[in-house]
Amino acid sequence: MSTPLAIDISAAVSFDNKVAGHDGVLQDPTGAVVIKPATGDEIEFYESFVGHPSFASICPKFYGVLELTEQVINTDNSGEVHRTKEAERAVVLENVTSGFSKPSVIDVKLGRQLWDERASLEKRKRLDDVAANTTSGSLSMRIAGMKTWDQDKDEYVVYDKNYGRRFDNETVREGIDTFVVKALGSDRRKEVIQRLISGIAEIADVLEKEESRMYSASILAVYETDIRAFEEAVIEERERPENNPENGDEIEGEFEELISESVEIDGQIVEQFSMSATGDIVLDEEENDNEKPACRVKLIDFAHATWTPGQGKDRNALVGVYNLKRLFEELLFAL
Repeated sequence: MSTPLAIDISAAVSFDNKVAGHDGVLQDPTGAVVIKPATGDEIEFYESFVGHPSFASICPKFYGVLELTEQVINTDNSGEVHRTKEAERAVVLENVTSGFSKPSVIDVKLGRQLWDERASLEKRKRLDDVAANTTSGSLSMRIAGMKTWDQDKDEYVVYDKNYGRRFDNETVREGIDTFVVKALGSDRRKEVIQRLISGIAEIADVLEKEESRMYSASILAVYETDIRAFEEAVIEERERPENNPENGDEIEGEFEELISESVEIDGQIVEQFSMSATGDIVLDEEENDNEKPACRVKLIDFAHATWTPGQGKDRNALVGVYNLKRLFEELLFAL
């Protein structure tokens, strides 16, 4: 078990970039980490990352565990927090939105089945009803919430869980299109979408090799909406040593064409658009503290996650990952 961390959260505030999930999540004064009340099972799953380094690479960095009392998190300098029901501890995680000037954020819930085996019959029925009436049932993914920066109004537009629940297989494209704001301009939108697709593809690649079950896990995608900050992030990314051709490394390339293909998962055909590229989009996986991010894509929410050796890959989640990737590819293809 992890040793409780001594983190100063005396000035901690509510996490202001949360677009879905439960209340009670905090961020530290610097905004570098979030403090999320968690059950024992969720903490155990995070602690098991040490044995699954590839899986850990597609998730927010896990820094440790804080003990909770009835109303506070115990650290050297305690700060009050609204406790999550039944949670006695909290996980300390990388803030995926840290470093962005104006982050636009989307939370996409994965899976057709949204409950684990410990759920009551009442909860199973409720979640099955949600899936049956949303894209969770048909696409194994659903927009759970998002927020985008409106440059004209100089404020965020927030889309709650009801926004994503109104879509069907066809209209969900509207939500994906809305997420990547048109104010960026066509070229920047393409750059953002390429990075989002690359991040989603990396998640798919890892899940193809892991044996786990993650009910109600999500993909959290973030990109920089402030045009100046976005341009600075892209320039800085290209100038990093690992992207310098003089060092013999691959540089960022432009996707040249989309090739239609199909992927079969558990009997369901998911159409894909494979990308043929001159190089690789380099994600901000191992950022230094002073590096500006252009985009991040991570897998989150493991309250109902377990490792299942011998049972094969998580098809329930993977269908949703592939469908989300396809929707962004179709948007890119249409630009």
